[in-house]
Amino acid sequence: MHAPIDQLGLARPVAVYPSVGRTIPPRAAGQRRVAIVTPCFNAPADLALLYGDLTRLNLGGTPDSPLLDITLVVVDNASDPPLASVRPPRELDIRLLRMASNEGGSGGYNAGMAFVIQHLATDPQQAPEFVWLLDSDARPDPDALLALVSAMDAYPEFGVIGSSIAHPETGVVFEIGGKVGRWLGQFGPCYGENKPAPKKTVEVGYAAACSALVRTGAIAKTGLFPEVFLNADDVEWCYRIVQETGLKIGASCESIVRHPQMKFGPTMARYFQARNSFGPIDALKLGPRARFMRAMREVPRALAQTMIARDDLAELHLRGLSDAAANRLHGAGAMRELKFERFVPFDRLADRLKNALPEDGLTGARVRVHPRVRLGEAAAARIESELESLGIEPPPVPRGRYILERESFFTGLLPAIARLLLPARTDIAIVPARGRPNAWARGRITVQVTPDGFVLRRLNRPRMLARATSIIARGLWLSTRLALRRPAKTLRDRLPDAATYTIDAESLPTRP
Repeated sequence: MHAPIDQLGLARPVAVYPSVGRTIPPRAAGQRRVAIVTPCFNAPADLALLYGDLTRLNLGGTPDSPLLDITLVVVDNASDPPLASVRPPRELDIRLLRMASNEGGSGGYNAGMAFVIQHLATDPQQAPEFVWLLDSDARPDPDALLALVSAMDAYPEFGVIGSSIAHPETGVVFEIGGKVGRWLGQFGPCYGENKPAPKKTVEVGYAAACSALVRTGAIAKTGLFPEVFLNADDVEWCYRIVQETGLKIGASCESIVRHPQMKFGPTMARYFQARNSFGPIDALKLGPRARFMRAMREVPRALAQTMIARDDLAELHLRGLSDAAANRLHGAGAMRELKFERFVPFDRLADRLKNALPEDGLTGARVRVHPRVRLGEAAAARIESELESLGIEPPPVPRGRYILERESFFTGLLPAIARLLLPARTDIAIVPARGRPNAWARGRITVQVTPDGFVLRRLNRPRMLARATSIIARGLWLSTRLALRRPAKTLRDRLPDAATYTIDAESLPTRP
């Protein structure tokens, strides 16, 4: 029999969460219940893949009597079309919650955790012992959940245990837990490819919410994620759990989940990274020095974007700092008012170049490809074809997996300054889109590429240098303001309670 989906409409804020949804069957002797919470926005293909992954989970025990009993809570973050169109497998017990609007990753996770606390956990005999936070674009290995539960049993002092996060294509583990540096306020992996963990389960500062198992009682005692839309919500929340419950945070080397490491040409995420990084700093009470140093980390990031003529992306960093300095740390913030140019498909490259180059400038135009550019076969071939259509002899575009630049801001800085001072010897330069100095001033026109598209920019030295001066001055001022800023005094200023979310019974969708 096909497992039905309960669709629930969520409204906020209401104090009482009515008990709705189908009855959970009695727990078998010795069986452990796990609620899986997965928010999803406009990604039906990801959700369909996740459904398949979850049917292949090793739940322990035997097929007729598994050790783990799972309920999947999918939070549809106002997708268009709704995610109810994704047909679930028969084996899964699924509850589908639909939000009235997109509240980001933190809002989606919060709605799912609130449903678990207020509805699934109302009967102590049937309540889930754990909540598995799992992104819709995460691809868990079959043993991922069982390894997390086993680690929880082995280490009862842990309230959260995260998976090892691996690259989707290579399978190389790049993050095993994370930590916040107390000097710079910067956060990143504790262990990974270049720093192996010393044992199978390790204590860390935080666990990434793309795959983290949490004790249900820890959620009930601490509260939900800080409502910051996306980025750093899991970092702050883990430190708050430690403070509120006395439990520790861990990461398992035996639970493997594949998840995208980062976006190739991040856009709006820059705003949230700049703004939300101060939540973990506040949770750790690191003080003015750490706030100043962390804010100053955003200045070269903004500067790097301006130096490839992406003033629109540079502004995202500064606006994030400005909102943090004003204690505007909640919700989607400036997301809907900030504008930026999006990457366009490669089949529009010829048209864009026609508009950027004079007619006589197309003949014999010199094109160079940055040595770190690697693109898939289809994208590389399309770039070459578009250049040929303009009568330009294209250089070969290297094929391969896109290289995520790891250089610091200072790598290649002196040659970049030299290129800014000397006349450009290349008409068209094809460069990576991340804005590191090794991409600055490579040509009179730069084609900044990601695996999926490009933006085109003209070299304008006076404007770039004037804008760079402005960014440095604004960055120093905002960093000083953040150092002097007074953080929220209480936990409840940051973390909502599960009762914040409720079900709007009048708008319940029809069951499929």
